[in-house]
Amino acid sequence: MQPRFRRIQHLLNALPVLEAAVRLGSFTKAGEQLGLSQPTVSRHISNLEDHLGVALFTRKHNKLTVTKQGKELANAADLGLSHIDAAVKKNSMETAKNGLRLACTQSFANCWLLPRFSQLRRIVGDQPVHLLPSYWLDDIDPDAVDMIVHWRPQGWAGWPRIQLFEEITFPVCSYDYLARNPSLKDCANDPSLLLQFHLLHYEERATEFVSWSDWFANFNCNNVMHEGAYRFSNYQFMLQAAADGEGVALAWHHLATDRIATGDLIQVGPAFRRPNAGYFVEYRYDGGTSPIQQQILDWFRCRADQMAFNETNI
Repeated sequence: MQPRFRRIQHLLNALPVLEAAVRLGSFTKAGEQLGLSQPTVSRHISNLEDHLGVALFTRKHNKLTVTKQGKELANAADLGLSHIDAAVKKNSMETAKNGLRLACTQSFANCWLLPRFSQLRRIVGDQPVHLLPSYWLDDIDPDAVDMIVHWRPQGWAGWPRIQLFEEITFPVCSYDYLARNPSLKDCANDPSLLLQFHLLHYEERATEFVSWSDWFANFNCNNVMHEGAYRFSNYQFMLQAAADGEGVALAWHHLATDRIATGDLIQVGPAFRRPNAGYFVEYRYDGGTSPIQQQILDWFRCRADQMAFNETNI
């Protein structure tokens, strides 16, 4: 115990008694609430008064009135005990919950994790996985989570990380849109042909994302952005617009793979690969990984290995 706390060490049992007596205005009621006898409450208060050298209550004709000093000390005790109680409740809840808090963006949660979440839960058994999706990566507070899935190769929380998927982007559209625009099939050999079609744009807030400009530049094409082009603020909504036949979207392989497998979308151009970019899982490390952390990391690795990319021959 720090030296500055030693002067109150022997008073700690009495402070909750004082707080209750002041709040309830009665030694008897304070004793009933705390499970103490009235003489025991009185003794705690007397010990405090003797130690401080001031009266905490005035007693006239069996009427108890708190003094200025008594009220100040009771308020301080209430404040301190409230903070302690909140900390105890927080840690008790975390201990009771166990499990793991997993954060990711809404796009990753909806496009990739949601169809696989039941499988993940079965892997960890009775331990809960608390999924905390955020609209943008910047909204995730590392202090509030144990693991983060994100797309920043430089890391986000400064924890250890492993790469799940390399970044592979390619154009997609619906089968209906392809049927109405059969020349899209020629884009596999000449990506510049895509410029004549309606391109759907995602509002990339981070420069790490591949944009249409980056994709065209990789294939030595000049992409002229049309001013006022609509940008989707939600990636899932953009993929849905492509599936609805509105145009051609730039898809990330791991986020579009399920829609391609079900026939909602089809690849209509070559893939642009960036092996050092992509999606990563970053995990809190306190000298070792917990059993549930290791189970989830192993599950992510296994699922990522199963998603080996095979570029469609168009």
